[in-house]
Amino acid sequence: MKTNYLFPYSFKKFSGILLVISLLTLLIISAVNRDHDVIQLPVKTFAFIYDKAGIHTAYFGLTENNIIDEVLMTVFIICGIVFAFSKEKIEDEMVSKIRLESLVWATYVNYAILLICVIFIYGLSFLQVMEYNMFTLLLFFIIRFHWTLYKNSKLDNYD
Repeated sequence: MKTNYLFPYSFKKFSGILLVISLLTLLIISAVNRDHDVIQLPVKTFAFIYDKAGIHTAYFGLTENNIIDEVLMTVFIICGIVFAFSKEKIEDEMVSKIRLESLVWATYVNYAILLICVIFIYGLSFLQVMEYNMFTLLLFFIIRFHWTLYKNSKLDNYD
């Protein structure tokens, strides 16, 4: 089976380790930095759009920003994509079918949850929901795909 769009299997372990580390670090930092930025990595960065001292919006300029969350989110997204779309040790039609079904299922579940949040969550809390929503599709896919592979491997052992 031709799978040119998948990363090599050798990428899976390293990206999986970084994925878990970045997820746990993001969760810890979001809990610790909830009210005050305790953990900081301030850097002057270029921004397309930014709020200048909370007074007005500025475009295309330098601003001082705590980039710890941007770094962790970038690592999480890249490692999540590489982990999710790396080949399995045995990549056959069944694995491709499970991959496709898991992606469709994750998309349905993700948008069902988002729709519920759109209807019932308002204000700044909704902004937080949207922040988490950036990651949930990828997480739902990874969890469903590997759970289904695990269940199928158990079924194969009973045959």
